[in-house]
Order: sequence, then C-alpha cells, then structure tokens
Amino acid sequence: MHSDHYAPTTTLPGLLQRGRGQGALIAAEDGPSVAELVYGCIRWDWRWDPTADDRDRYLARLIRDLGLPLAPVVELLPGDEGTRRRATRVLELLALGGSAQARAALPDPAPAPDGPTPHHPAKEACPDRGDAYPPAGPGDERDIPALVAELERCWVARAWCGPAALARDLTRFGPRAADAVSLLRRFWLSTPHSSERPAYLEALAAMGAAGMPEVYVESLDDCEPRARLLAVRHAPDRPAVRARLGRLRDDPLEVPEVREAAAARLSGLGRQLFEGARVDA
Repeated sequence: MHSDHYAPTTTLPGLLQRGRGQGALIAAEDGPSVAELVYGCIRWDWRWDPTADDRDRYLARLIRDLGLPLAPVVELLPGDEGTRRRATRVLELLALGGSAQARAALPDPAPAPDGPTPHHPAKEACPDRGDAYPPAGPGDERDIPALVAELERCWVARAWCGPAALARDLTRFGPRAADAVSLLRRFWLSTPHSSERPAYLEALAAMGAAGMPEVYVESLDDCEPRARLLAVRHAPDRPAVRARLGRLRDDPLEVPEVREAAAARLSGLGRQLFEGARVDA
C-alpha cells in the first residue's frame, strides 16, 4: 500500500484508500486478515485534501467492527505529525465508542521521533472548483452536450478536482442528461476525492440510472457522511438494510445527522409495516 498512487479501484486496497462502502463490506467478510490494510490507511495518507475527504470514522469503525487490536494504532502516535494526527483521531473516536484501551492511550501519547520525517505520498490540495463550471443559465437542454463533453475531458485527463460541480449542473436536467450516466458512474467508482461522491450519487439518482438500489446499499458504509445520509434515506427496504439502519442509529461513532435520519427512516418503515398489517387484517 505504500505508494504515491492509489491502488486500482477494483482491489481491496484501492477501495479502502478511497473510503468506499464496498471496501468496508469486503473487509467485513475477510475479517482480521485485512488488518494490515486498515492500519496502512492510518500509517499513510493518500488524500489530496485531508480537510475535505473523510476517513477517520470509516477506519475507526473498521477497527472496531473487525475486532482488530489497537496496539498497532497506538504505535503510530510517535510518528510524524500527519500520522500522529490520524492515529489520534481514530483513537478519539474509538474512545467515544467506549474503548477503554483507546481512552488510556490518549492521555500519554509517545513523544515525536527524532530524525527525518517518514515518506508520505505527495499531496495536492483540491481547491473548491465550484466556480470553474458555472451553472448553465436556467437549464437549457442545449447545454447538455457541452457539459457531458467537459465531463469526458475530465475523465480522459484524470482531472479529479471539480467534476462534482459538473455533476451538480447536470443534475438539474434529470433524465434528459442520461448521456452522462456512464461517466458519472465511473467518477463515483474511481474518484480519489470521497467528498465529491455524494454529488455523483445525487446526479445518478436524478437521471434515473440503473442499479441505484445497490449503489445506495453500498453507500450505507461510505466514509462520507453525506453519502451515508443519502443512502439512509433511499436504500431499498430489505432486512439487511433495516439491520444496517439500526446499527447506524445506535452507533456512537456516527454523526448526529445520520443517526437521526436512520431513526426516522426506521420509524417510517415501521409505520408502513404496521399499516400494511392492518390492511391485511
């Protein structure tokens, strides 16, 4: 995993590096055997913009749910500033979730090391590109081909910063912009900027893209709170989804907005079940 580049999105390391829900689902099946991959995502940071792309809660939840030892995380506290910050944040979240070991490790972090700072992948800040692709007036359909062409150009150039603004612009056209679905799906699958994934989710849903139920199911475990919030509201009603909603509702590591949305969704599903039973009776 120690490379300047993200691993391919078709691999478990690549999924975990991007904070994709599919990575968490595969890791849950593989169990403790993925420990070194999870620890590696704390030891090294691939994010171009750590202030925007969320990973800490995702990694803390993986450590907790997989029952991974905390010692390798505690051992990162003497690392360089970035590594120490990531390890500390994960331990803080685990302490919030009730881990006494994490709580004990935080008051007495080891001192910073002497000598050179360990190598980390090169970073490039991803600026707010909201003004790079201004909205196309009131929504003239004649603008769709140009917007899709610009999205294609971004894909070919691997220009990861900013396509979410194009996605938001195309979202206004709904199914009329269906020509963008394939590209938007590729960006959702591959972008290294997890903060942009919710915009791709919203665009795909607005355009009526096929396969959205499974996309929402995966997104229940996405690293980005906004992606989880969309998934909580729109994931299909299945027993496994209800179970996941219950865990999100009760999870002390989850952000309040997602917990509240999960509670509301479960309450609504319960009322539907009750009313359906009354009709059948």
